[in-house]
Amino acid sequence: MKKFLTVLAAFVILCTGIAGMGTAEPVSAAVDSYSTYYSVPSLSSGLKIEPSLVFEPASFEEIRTATSASVKPATILLTVDAEMKVSLGGQQKSFKDVFTTYVKGKAIPAVRLDGTTADAFLNFLKNTYAISDVIAVSKDAAVLEKLYADEAGRIVNTVYDLTGEKLSADRYAEWPHIAAANKAGCNILMYDGTDENFPVVSEYVEAMTKVCWAYTENKTEAVTAIAAGAYGIASGSLSDMVGAVSVFTKPGFARAQYIAAHRGITTYANEQSLTGIMAAYNEGSTHVEIDIQITKDGNLVINHDENIQRVTAQASSVTVADSTVEYLTRYKLATYSTRYGDSFALFEDVVTMMAKTDVILIVELKLDNASTKAVENLKAIETLKAFMEKHPEIAGHWYAITFFAPYAEKMRELLPEIPVGYLGSGASGMEKDQDKPYWGGGHKEMNNVSGKIDFLRKYNVGLDESMQAAINTYGQSYLARGYTENTWTFEDTSHFGYKANVATSNKAEECAMLVKTISSSPVKMTAEQLASGKFTFTCTAYNGWQTEQECEFVVVESSATEAIVIPYIAQEYYTAREKQDPETGTFGLYGMPTKVTIG
Repeated sequence: MKKFLTVLAAFVILCTGIAGMGTAEPVSAAVDSYSTYYSVPSLSSGLKIEPSLVFEPASFEEIRTATSASVKPATILLTVDAEMKVSLGGQQKSFKDVFTTYVKGKAIPAVRLDGTTADAFLNFLKNTYAISDVIAVSKDAAVLEKLYADEAGRIVNTVYDLTGEKLSADRYAEWPHIAAANKAGCNILMYDGTDENFPVVSEYVEAMTKVCWAYTENKTEAVTAIAAGAYGIASGSLSDMVGAVSVFTKPGFARAQYIAAHRGITTYANEQSLTGIMAAYNEGSTHVEIDIQITKDGNLVINHDENIQRVTAQASSVTVADSTVEYLTRYKLATYSTRYGDSFALFEDVVTMMAKTDVILIVELKLDNASTKAVENLKAIETLKAFMEKHPEIAGHWYAITFFAPYAEKMRELLPEIPVGYLGSGASGMEKDQDKPYWGGGHKEMNNVSGKIDFLRKYNVGLDESMQAAINTYGQSYLARGYTENTWTFEDTSHFGYKANVATSNKAEECAMLVKTISSSPVKMTAEQLASGKFTFTCTAYNGWQTEQECEFVVVESSATEAIVIPYIAQEYYTAREKQDPETGTFGLYGMPTKVTIG
């Protein structure tokens, strides 16, 4: 459950965290090294989650100007040759000199690599200059895999450059690229922001906990990409990117927050039941979080606890791992009401029911709390792999989260294409049996950015942790390196006040009528209406309900006869009833750019 830090504690974390930004030492024999992690500054916009600005300069002087500007890029993108030299504006310098002179301590360096330069880059890190905080960009997934497989290259955050790909209107057509990226230990995927289907891809990539970048050529394209939810904007023009960000002055989200129903809807249905899971879909949840256990006859069953006592209101403490499916289904679930007649759901039943929806399943790998029995005897992840091979229709519709290192390690070995989120330093039975420290003793707190990223890279896991002030404080720095903030578990709708990408909630149904999207269909306005900054747009709630609501809008560009505007709506999300005091909370939501005919 949520543990909110006091203002004083948050201040202490902030102060100590800044001091601890550079603790991870790269694995290298290089004489020179730099292990500090650049603290990415705010862009001072109204956006709850600000995109990272990735600047690809045309000259060395442009780097100097960009890193001293009032609004700075998070990342400087450079291309190196096989001799690790950078050529810009008719000049050529070694990458070491460029980093030392222009980038060190001022931005995150990113290098474009291909099959001819990957080895040179690795040799540079090992023998010349070991830079911990660096990003590699490549169109070749094999290059990214090579980096992650190398002990020196594993710390390098990577970007899968897909700017040459034509995007599909079918979100799941992008799954093979997400799978390839995850297999390569890569968390960022970059696309052509001008592709008409970029909004579809951006929404899906980040629903799967990856970070989406858009390469854009002008301010309007950058505005469109930000409104589509891109968490990174890359461009050869810093002024275009800064100008695009400056459009978003009103507070709120560029794209609606993802809402995950925790164990399904539990307010009026039994947790983990088919009824509760389908209710989550009907209430408009974008994700459903479920827990899987394994039976002694090798079936995957949905249940949070390793035993059945709490959810069946039975005196029996029988464990799932010691039971057969036939035995378990004798019992009825009773966490809410017995009137639904629900029993334990098989994972197969959930997949059959949900595979044709757009709801993403967040599958928590409980599996008898990673006991030796489950990990070694019942072959839990091997069973999951066999299940996935039997059900190819679920590919791209789920990702995993876990408390337990043995499952993260086994997923990396057997199901490397599946994103996995780290839930915290849980103690598994297997680790106890073998006297192993949790997660190899490598867990780091949110405020220790360098150590945390080293830990996340080691296991190829994402951020999925309980909300703390530190998450909001350091969110920009994690996002710039490919880590979205996916948090658990809220007992109310207060997650709209945080920088959460996916918010897991026990009150998902209370989000159902909040606006999720604003129509971007062309509209006609009078000059007076355009000047007023308000207009009625069609708004669609999380559950699909459509209403006509007056929204504000921001003008991106205009002429005497046409304009491009971005609708904006502010909504109350945190009522006095929930908070039990007179205060209320509101959050803003932007729509996509809309064409206006004036007349």
